Amino acid sequence: MRSTIELVKKGGIWKDIQKETEMNMEQELIKLKLLKLSDIKRQDPAWPAFKKYFMHNVSHFLGLDVHDVGYFQTPYKPGMVFTVEPGIYIAEEGLGIRLENNIVVKEKGNFDLMRNIPVEIDEIEEIMNSK
Repeated sequence: MRSTIELVKKGGIWKDIQKETEMNMEQELIKLKLLKLSDIKRQDPAWPAFKKYFMHNVSHFLGLDVHDVGYFQTPYKPGMVFTVEPGIYIAEEGLGIRLENNIVVKEKGNFDLMRNIPVEIDEIEEIMNSK
């Protein structure tokens, strides 16, 4: 399973990245026991089962405006910048988790502008307790 960050690269197209992220999210929600295979089998194709927890898009253009304009059917080119922000929301527990990376498309691969920002619990607690 490729991470969404790996998918944002020259020649990629937003809808393909969204679709692969949705497939990944479905599998992760099953692993977390938030969804069952029976939920997938009974789902409404117009509103897949994963949408209960992941109801938004995974990415958008980033530029002069937070939600910059662009053509989502245009293949990614070097210099374009996109967010990658998967998240799950568990309404019955009043819990939501969403992490955002900002990715610059490069000639080969991409560059994660958020690569040095801690996201692991231990890293965050260490910073919080360092004062």
